[in-house]
Amino acid sequence: MAWRHEESLAICQQALVLARATRARPAELRALTVLGSNLAYLARSDEGLARLSQAVQLAAQSGDPAALQRAYISLTDVLTMLGRPRESAALAQTGLKAIRSYGVETTVLVANQVEALLAIGDWDAADRASAAALRAMTGSYPYMLLIIRADVEIGRGDFDAARAHLETASVTLREDRGLGLYDAYLAELALWERRWADADAAVDNALAHARSSEAAQIRVQLCAKGLRVLAELAVLARARRDANALRDRLGRARKLLGIARRAAAEAATITPNSAGWLALAKAEYERASGSAEPQAWAYAATAWERLERPPIAAYCRWRQAEALVAAGASRAEASAPLRDAHATAARTGAIPLTREIRLLAQRARLDLVPPEEARPGGKPVLEEILGLTPREADVLALLARGYTNREIATTLVISVKTASVHVSHILHKLDAPSRREAAAIAHRLAPPDLDRL
Repeated sequence: MAWRHEESLAICQQALVLARATRARPAELRALTVLGSNLAYLARSDEGLARLSQAVQLAAQSGDPAALQRAYISLTDVLTMLGRPRESAALAQTGLKAIRSYGVETTVLVANQVEALLAIGDWDAADRASAAALRAMTGSYPYMLLIIRADVEIGRGDFDAARAHLETASVTLREDRGLGLYDAYLAELALWERRWADADAAVDNALAHARSSEAAQIRVQLCAKGLRVLAELAVLARARRDANALRDRLGRARKLLGIARRAAAEAATITPNSAGWLALAKAEYERASGSAEPQAWAYAATAWERLERPPIAAYCRWRQAEALVAAGASRAEASAPLRDAHATAARTGAIPLTREIRLLAQRARLDLVPPEEARPGGKPVLEEILGLTPREADVLALLARGYTNREIATTLVISVKTASVHVSHILHKLDAPSRREAAAIAHRLAPPDLDRL
């Protein structure tokens, strides 16, 4: 509970020997479970997983629901920490079924399950599980379930409900505030509500509770959050032409990035998630500095996709598209990552993120739907009525969206010269004197489905 795994390891090893010598099965199961967690959090993941799997098996054989509950809680926690949230979510469901067969509810295991479901983007399941668990909540660590329920609500834009659950959770919160993770959720809520100063204060408070060496993996996560806050504050300072405030934000951002690098290095042998958080921290630092670095965001998105975390990857793809627009990339190039982000955000029901994605699409005239899918039946209209070939219909659909020949070529994977030839053929077939007139004809016959944005 206190993350003092090195101290706990030696004690557990002694306890396990004594328990087995005296055939004290309950003590053996407890020692085995804690030992497995300690090993995993001390960069001995294979040994830790083996011990925890053994604890689950022995607890099931013994018919001890308390021991089974502890074993499943520890094993699902470790799997998520090791970058295997999909496996964790599935195991949590198995564990809940086994434990409930004894007529027992387990708040912490549900919280672990919801955390994993949120990570993999199965937000509907996370919503159902957390809502049901709240209705049947026991007195065992209620703050965990309240916090994770708030996380669901923040992601889906129900900010008032999230705030209420976080406030309720604070009553039973441990003194260390979950090593600062509680304050990270406060910061996340404040970020989406554009309360930058509150988010900044929450991250500072979180970092104050995550100073121990064993909290490195939490510290790098908090630094990424803090750099996102500072990026927003830097944007605000630039808009206000406040040189002093900007200097302060950038100085703090450099310091925070240094902390993130050191924390990620400490946690690298323990959890692959630390690399994802560091990539995110670096990208946010570039944003704070005013640099358009789409590659940094692409790298972070790819890292989170490998770690089975599509919602975070979607956030990164949104920022990648934003950086591409700022760097002067073509609309076709910037639209690709934004479409990926939009697909994930829409599927998960991430309303705040979806709103930001659509605003960027409207502001930069980016396509959230591939041109050939933008309006069912649109291409046949263009082909049949106007006498166009399928490829010419593709080109006209893009031309109608204001694409240049180069952007059309990029989207359709053809040469610029070929795109130019297609445009010439289209103008001739439509008897249109200009691209603008050809686009107007296309709009009248198959107008773009702007509601899809």
